[in-house]
Amino acid sequence: MTSLDSMSERRGHRHGLKMALALNAGFMVIEGVGGFLTGSIALLSDAVHMLTDVGAISLALFASTLAQRPKNPRRTYGYLRAEIIGAMLNAVLLILLCGFILLEAYQRVGQPHTIEGSWVLGIATIGLIVNLASASIIHRFRQGNLNMEGAYLHMLLDALGSVGAMVAGGVILLTGWMPIDTLASVFIALLVLWGGWRLLMKSIDILMESTPAEIDYNQITQAMLSQEHLVEMHDLHIWAISSGVLALSAHIQVTDDCVENGHWPDCLKETQNLLRTRWGIEYTTLQTEPISFKGDSDQPAG
Repeated sequence: MTSLDSMSERRGHRHGLKMALALNAGFMVIEGVGGFLTGSIALLSDAVHMLTDVGAISLALFASTLAQRPKNPRRTYGYLRAEIIGAMLNAVLLILLCGFILLEAYQRVGQPHTIEGSWVLGIATIGLIVNLASASIIHRFRQGNLNMEGAYLHMLLDALGSVGAMVAGGVILLTGWMPIDTLASVFIALLVLWGGWRLLMKSIDILMESTPAEIDYNQITQAMLSQEHLVEMHDLHIWAISSGVLALSAHIQVTDDCVENGHWPDCLKETQNLLRTRWGIEYTTLQTEPISFKGDSDQPAG
């Protein structure tokens, strides 16, 4: 992906986030006003819950906007990592929210609260429509972007929560069995907790500059060493600057004849083209050395 493609894609991310933010903020205000007018604590509580979604989407939007700032001598890659920090904060927020739900469910075991099934069913139905619309908007942009995935998981949490609440509300209306509300909450919280944990681990991997999961380190090593005149390689590092923005650095050793004949620039260009076309690695730093060169290095990559 070229830098222009990346900028265009991120503009799409911001547009999608703005649409989702407008939907959720609008529903939150309507729900809050309705709660005050009707005196419904259920409506007010759900409005507060929607506030966490507005905060999560706002965080993702801020991170995506910050990532567009140009690079400078202090931040030579720009602010691309802002998206990863935003994704990590969203993951932590998801985990904390799930922990709160599980704690509340534990406290209700044996002491189910009286719940108005009709209110629960009505609120959950409207909430599901809003959350599905928001999730559908964000889903188009979430592939390969952890920041968008974090916002999407928040929408998924609410959508699953709405489905669970609809089921719980229906069961309560039909049978009056209150514990179904607690059971639905636990099931949903565990599902989203798993997604939040995966998002957190992916974010930490990028911040730790681990080799991206979609990249086969050994495969790249073999492909580079198969290039003509390239006989040895060391100090190979592959990492992600942000979601979908890959970087690689290595010391490559070519034959002495290649250096003497001035062919080494062609070897360098061919290797860069290989990395760009086959794995989408745009940022490559390759130090070319003659085979006779002996210097400090890590263990050879090949």
